Amino acid sequence: MSRKEYFLVGLVVVLVGLYAVFFTDWFRPKSMRIEHSTRSLREAWSGGGQRVDMTGKRELGNVMFALHWNYKLTSVKVVPLAEYQTNKYARPLWELVAKSGSEPVDGFAYGMAVSGMSPARPMPEPDPLVPGVEYRLIVMAGSVKGEHDFKLEGAQMMRR
Repeated sequence: MSRKEYFLVGLVVVLVGLYAVFFTDWFRPKSMRIEHSTRSLREAWSGGGQRVDMTGKRELGNVMFALHWNYKLTSVKVVPLAEYQTNKYARPLWELVAKSGSEPVDGFAYGMAVSGMSPARPMPEPDPLVPGVEYRLIVMAGSVKGEHDFKLEGAQMMRR
């Protein structure tokens, strides 16, 4: 082969390498996109508007988390953000684990069971979330990790 052919082959290899690095996710760490919304149970089932309880306060029911992709979850945990920032081993308010992964899910609600997962420690129900306090959701699906900070507004979340 001539010098020109070696140069063109080398140029193609460099361009393919640059494309792989900058325009694909092959070399990026795996992460998941998480969003949340807050709805009462009645609102979630009926699709209706905002509900008000007998005292006139807005009724908060479930915090729903959307993952935007189906994942086989291995760990789900909610911790107070301030405590987590100073102590990486903060006591979680709610924690689920699975040995080999859950059924593929693209979303779940705070405190609700996820198929294939069980509580990490024996507790009758998750601790209630307090309005105005920031929390961090930490989700693992094998080597893929996602974190999402959220805060409730309004009246205290109702217990089921």
